[in-house]
Amino acid sequence: MQISSIYDTSPGQWNSKLAGLLEFLREYGEQRLTLRGCRQLCRLTPDQLAEPGVSLLVATVRGQSGRQLAGVSFVSGYGKEACLVAVHPLYRNRHTGTALLSAQLQRLGRLECQVACDNPASLKMCFNSGLAAVGLTSGPTGKPTLLLRSLKDSSSAATLPQEGELLCQNPS
Repeated sequence: MQISSIYDTSPGQWNSKLAGLLEFLREYGEQRLTLRGCRQLCRLTPDQLAEPGVSLLVATVRGQSGRQLAGVSFVSGYGKEACLVAVHPLYRNRHTGTALLSAQLQRLGRLECQVACDNPASLKMCFNSGLAAVGLTSGPTGKPTLLLRSLKDSSSAATLPQEGELLCQNPS
């Protein structure tokens, strides 16, 4: 499986590529994707992909007729405006969604999303990607919804002790 970013598309190709991705989300999103997030993606322009906090990633696999789409992930506003992930049924339970969300987190440095409590597959994907539940709200349809967020900025690498450094320091 290969995760890649969609960012350099000519205006002529953009509309057809975006239409294909929207169709994929409609078909494989299990009617669990928010209307607000889908509308955000619908209005997306190639120029907006260069803005901070916006990312469009696809997971592809090599098939008999070339590369085939296995999953799509779109994030806007670091997930506050939109955080969408959809995976083709043939590639579910293979960590495809987790790989997409982890790639989004690594690419953006921070991420948050909202997932309905009655959606265990998406919750598992988020937890496996390193997100943690930080709040409980009522979602767009009135369902209890968890607010999930990355707890640390993943764009800054963890500082590990170097050889010869003290592992414990005496606070003064």
